Amino acid sequence: MPRWEGFRQCPGCGLDLLTGEGVRGCAWGDCPYLPDDLRVTCDYCTFNFLTMEGNPPCEDPMTCEHAQEPLAHVENLRLWAAAQGPIPR
Repeated sequence: MPRWEGFRQCPGCGLDLLTGEGVRGCAWGDCPYLPDDLRVTCDYCTFNFLTMEGNPPCEDPMTCEHAQEPLAHVENLRLWAAAQGPIPR
């Protein structure tokens, strides 16, 4: 089983990893425990390749040199989220 399949958010964390919304259980902006294989944001500009939200400095974020790795993780995050069920609000 890949490491990301067993990932669990901290108790009390209401951060929706799909949208980036919700009440975080800590003071971190991004989950510090999130496995790399579930990270879908650009390391350079934090553009979210799952929600396609952000303000990238490049003309086309899908062809940016920094896009390959987070794009490869989008399906992992979708599969992980589907296995978790709805996030309590």
